[in-house]
Amino acid sequence: MDMEMGSQHFGHQHPVVFKDVLNDQTKEAICLRCGEMVFGSSFSCMECEFYLHKKCAEAPSKIDHPFHRNHPLVLLPEPSYKGCLCHFCGKTCEKSVYHCSCKLDFHVKCALFPLNMAEKKLEELKHVTIKVPLLFTEDDNKELEKLDCFMCWEPLLESMYFSLDCGFNLHKKCVELPHEIKYPFHKRHPLILQFNVDHFSCKICLQKPSGKGFVYSCSPCRFAVHIKCAEFPPILNLPCHRNHPLFLHVKREGRSCHACRENPSFMTCEETQQNKFYRCSSCTFGLHLECALPPLTIKEQIHKHPFSLFWRQVSFICDACGLEGKFVSYICSTCNLLVHKKCISLPPIIRIPRHKHPIFHKYFLQGHQFKDCDCRLCDCRVEIEYGSYSCFNCKFVVHVKCALEKKGWYKEVDPKDIDRKLAIVPKMSTNPIDCVIEKHDDGEMTKIKHFSHKHNLILSKNLIEEHCDGASLMDKYCDGCVLPISNPFYYCSECDFLLHKSCAKSPKQEQLWFHICQRFLILLVGCIFRCDLCQSESNGFSYMCKKCDVHYCLYCATRNYRIKHQAHKHRLFFDRNHKGRCSACNVSVRGLFKCKSCDAFNLHVDCLRLPLTAWHKCDEHRLALTYEEVNKYSEYQFCDICEKKRDSRKWFYHCATCDISAHSYCALGRYPFIKPGSIYNELKDHPHPLTFPVYLRSEKTARPKTETGEIVEDTSEGSSCIIL
Repeated sequence: MDMEMGSQHFGHQHPVVFKDVLNDQTKEAICLRCGEMVFGSSFSCMECEFYLHKKCAEAPSKIDHPFHRNHPLVLLPEPSYKGCLCHFCGKTCEKSVYHCSCKLDFHVKCALFPLNMAEKKLEELKHVTIKVPLLFTEDDNKELEKLDCFMCWEPLLESMYFSLDCGFNLHKKCVELPHEIKYPFHKRHPLILQFNVDHFSCKICLQKPSGKGFVYSCSPCRFAVHIKCAEFPPILNLPCHRNHPLFLHVKREGRSCHACRENPSFMTCEETQQNKFYRCSSCTFGLHLECALPPLTIKEQIHKHPFSLFWRQVSFICDACGLEGKFVSYICSTCNLLVHKKCISLPPIIRIPRHKHPIFHKYFLQGHQFKDCDCRLCDCRVEIEYGSYSCFNCKFVVHVKCALEKKGWYKEVDPKDIDRKLAIVPKMSTNPIDCVIEKHDDGEMTKIKHFSHKHNLILSKNLIEEHCDGASLMDKYCDGCVLPISNPFYYCSECDFLLHKSCAKSPKQEQLWFHICQRFLILLVGCIFRCDLCQSESNGFSYMCKKCDVHYCLYCATRNYRIKHQAHKHRLFFDRNHKGRCSACNVSVRGLFKCKSCDAFNLHVDCLRLPLTAWHKCDEHRLALTYEEVNKYSEYQFCDICEKKRDSRKWFYHCATCDISAHSYCALGRYPFIKPGSIYNELKDHPHPLTFPVYLRSEKTARPKTETGEIVEDTSEGSSCIIL
């Protein structure tokens, strides 16, 4: 039944009419106060499009809100400033708002809802059943992971909650919170539950407020604690420390947690929990909050059974990661597994750049199936009776700690995607040889058409006799890697184009083990670039990542993380965490190719790029890369190019026939990896193209990595696109 409300205009110029049900459903009726669709009981104007929900129309013009006792909230027809945000839900205010001089603003609905809740007017909750997360399906839980409680802003999955038609989601325990509490760390005054508007940090976790939700606070003393922090008991009696009680302290005071201190790089508590600490006043025993108050049971996707809390007063080895733990552990009695709390939530399938297939987490491996059990990330032994990540088909295995050391270095894989494809497949053909024109009887390609060059290429196995004009190739360089040409190689009979046989086989698309985005990189030719790995300028072939906008030279791209170098008798393995001095340049860096056998040889990426031979006009012979001094007399340790003293700890180039020695940078020149005769057309402040001449390699102005010859401490970890 319609009822004309002539005496109530609600700020509107015409009389409004009350309707139990909105009759005109052909148009979208929007409430002018809350901005939401109008359904059910409402007020409307007969002459124009003016609608108000019944609750919005009856909203008081001023509220003395129990959660903001300092000042009243005044209803305004529109926000008082541009970009106004509601302090309850965090969304933009565009219609009417409740405003306070404390710079506090609320949507009409967001102000009335906590008011009704504070006054225990929970009529709108009567028809809603309390929801228990454990009874939900997997899809429901994924949706819940995105939702937070509108009071404490903690995840809804933690406990039972109300889900309201108006869009507010609340923990059941938050609805029942008391207005005032007596807190043991602030005995002078009670703490009052109120809107989080004073912007002072929580005294327990020391975090600054987010600007949303509620806190327990004492405004005169500027003392506040989060709702969750207020629930922590001040005293604990735990089975792991039975002699004395543990007391809650708001600062760590330099003490370490006895539960997780053994492996701080992987098994530590969250950074946000570091200031919440329980410690014993009689001894040095202490625990982080997460270690002192762990949940009783945990169920995650990595294991089919739930894990139960198991207090243990001695150390143990985690069955999931193989690392040591203390006191706090979880057990699956069905499978006889004992694990760290954090290991329960390990991703079951991940992908890392060092392997083309996804790798799976296993709690143990069979010894007869994995004979070579060295970790492919740290080159140390993997104990197969404990958890690790592995690829069964390739016999590839890594430690859990190494695989998950940094968040950006691995990607979780959905198990549903495994059945479709095990490896990432390139979008186009990767074969760089467009056509094979001639072959030997043994199948070797002697004449090919390569995608990088317009003419046919001919295979040569002798540097002088089989070349097209019989000229010496002492100063010739491969157009792929820009290193001195060597057997076997392809050459062009019509122009000066040379290509090592191995470089000619470089695929047009490739995944690189050190590139973090794990995409296929495209092989490019004919451009001058700076390698993002060795930082050398080059105009050879490069692999480019369009997403990261980086180039890698062909030499760096074709190096594996396990190499054999002529300077050392043992195999070298790249360890991204190893810090030491490079045996070639004596510079201290993090991330080196190291020798595990003798632990006395290190080589970093820049020095790995040094060619084994170099040509220079100071000598008619090729100069060989030399790793140690033959002549021990200090007066003879000079560079014959720049005539300055050499450092005996650094590699150099030497001609044994002529007894000529040179710094590596003097022998190679300033641009050693730009092929002589190359043309540069991209100089903006010069009208003509520039040519890199052959004699550039004899420049005496070439700058070494350290101008003074002193040792440089370098702890940088390289580009964000590289996971070396």
